[in-house]
Amino acid sequence: MLSSSVQHLRCPKKKNKKTLCHGSFRIHAIQSIKLPHLKDIHEIRRGQLECTTCRTDYPILSGVALIVPDVRSYLLHHVKGIAQVVPDSEIPREFLREYLEAKSEIQSEHIEEDLEAERVTALYIMNHYLSSTTPESHTEGTWWTPKSESSPPFIDSLIKQYWDRGPFHQISEWLKRKPKPFKKTIELGCGVGGLYSFLKPMLRNYLGVDSSFGSIAIARHLALGLPYSGQLKLPEDLIQGPVSRRLKLPTPPLCTGHADFIVGDLDDLPVEHGIWDLSVSLNTIDMLEEPFSLPKLQFDLIQPSGLAIQSCPYIWHPLIAKRLRKALPPQVRTSSSRAVEWMYEDIGFQIEEKSKDIPWLFFKHVRQLEIYSVHAFVARKP
Repeated sequence: MLSSSVQHLRCPKKKNKKTLCHGSFRIHAIQSIKLPHLKDIHEIRRGQLECTTCRTDYPILSGVALIVPDVRSYLLHHVKGIAQVVPDSEIPREFLREYLEAKSEIQSEHIEEDLEAERVTALYIMNHYLSSTTPESHTEGTWWTPKSESSPPFIDSLIKQYWDRGPFHQISEWLKRKPKPFKKTIELGCGVGGLYSFLKPMLRNYLGVDSSFGSIAIARHLALGLPYSGQLKLPEDLIQGPVSRRLKLPTPPLCTGHADFIVGDLDDLPVEHGIWDLSVSLNTIDMLEEPFSLPKLQFDLIQPSGLAIQSCPYIWHPLIAKRLRKALPPQVRTSSSRAVEWMYEDIGFQIEEKSKDIPWLFFKHVRQLEIYSVHAFVARKP
């Protein structure tokens, strides 16, 4: 975690069922790195954030600030992603015994069943950082072509035609037409951080938040150039295993101190509200138990005249879809895109631009390509 990021962070400990502490933090560093090109900014590799109001501590592990209401529960449920990059010696002593027990029960997956699994993370790395023109030297050949045979022609054609025309491209085109740079940007559900790399020239300050520890560790490495102890691999032919092709993306220039990524829970977001002029959330609303909470959260985060961007293919869980149908007015129940637009308009947003059919390709392995049609829009807070 960069020491410059602490000014935007707030304590997520619940005072009661509805309100959070929201106290500011002070940093207690155990291990830090002075970034020689930045004045008075350190990379905190190990330490704690202490709330100045309620005195609750939140660990910083291998550079990743873990700011969630229940640290113990998070460590035990996300052990797979944490164990990939964090040595056992960094785990806080009070949680270590249970953490090691959970670690001993980790099972390797063949197909993606765990959002902290190495294979799932690899799929998102490809989606965020690879293009149809990525040099072969970075991925041991053309990344979608099997090493031992030719690429299926229809997969080759689809990737060349649609891969680089996804949500990142559309959002970039929208923001190029807006006044810039954006002074303070927050991304909810940032994953492995590829959108920041895409939009970096338009942003002055940026914070990415995600619940996946493994994804945040990789985002800080691939987007900010900070240390990462794990290995990056991509899926090839699954007979070789879930991930078997090495990825050698160039390390970006060292971070400027104006961007960072943290682990946080969107239901108890550990950041200051009302200070951001751009809030982005991609492929998130259909993963929430309470989808109505996202428009309200984005509305509360941004300043008046600030922008919110929402993008999703809407792969609703049946139970969530059932609840939505009951809560939505009849005129918008027939379409997920219209329903979500209505959610944002009902909270007070004014939609300025939108697109209903953005192609989003998800490369599973050399014989499997998933294609989604993504709906996205830009909305302004009056």
